[in-house]
Amino acid sequence: MDKNELIRSINKKGLRNSLISIYYDIGRVLPFRAQRYPDGRISNYYKSQYVEVHEVKPGGKGGKYGDAYGFYYRNGERADARENDPEQSWCLKSDTTPRGIPCAACGSWVLLDILNDPTAEPAKLIGINDVLEMGKYKGRTLAEVVHTDWPWVQWAAQNIAYYFAFFDMDALVKERSKDLESYHIEDQHPDDTLTFGKYKGKTIRYVAENDMDYLKWATLNISGFAVDFKEL
Repeated sequence: MDKNELIRSINKKGLRNSLISIYYDIGRVLPFRAQRYPDGRISNYYKSQYVEVHEVKPGGKGGKYGDAYGFYYRNGERADARENDPEQSWCLKSDTTPRGIPCAACGSWVLLDILNDPTAEPAKLIGINDVLEMGKYKGRTLAEVVHTDWPWVQWAAQNIAYYFAFFDMDALVKERSKDLESYHIEDQHPDDTLTFGKYKGKTIRYVAENDMDYLKWATLNISGFAVDFKEL
């Protein structure tokens, strides 16, 4: 898998990426660049900034959490993290050593670029026809489990497939859709509105046209929500 394909595959995981999980997924490469809330969900201001990660110190149970250190960029250049209040900035334009990055272990990060060669094997992308090598369904294909125990797949995507592997989310959604006869959220239709999440109040049709990856993420992670992507 080349670098660009790896970046796309990691970002398909949607809102679950942290700087720590990205570090594992890319084979512990440093430095790398990442951005939080690239869709402007919190504020469009976030679209202009990113961090360059130079050090990661995993911590917590199983190393799923921890800290990351690096530098802050705005509009592609080093900058003070608080443009109008440098004294309160977690990182200054003049800093020469990596600084602690806020919310490093939180979700909603996307990988922008990998700036070096990996020091370990990148995480394996598990395809829909691949045989699982871990967990209660070891020895069965991912496709089989999608049709027989979907809740386990949802759980595994967030737990088992963390350090060494992650699922092909597009393939998961496509396989899952074979079990679905129509999109449904309490018998709603494409022009009805979502009642949850960052697109609350927007129609399913609007989200499909503007952020199809969010619908895929919601299908994989939100109980009771499903979309027939072929029909949509």
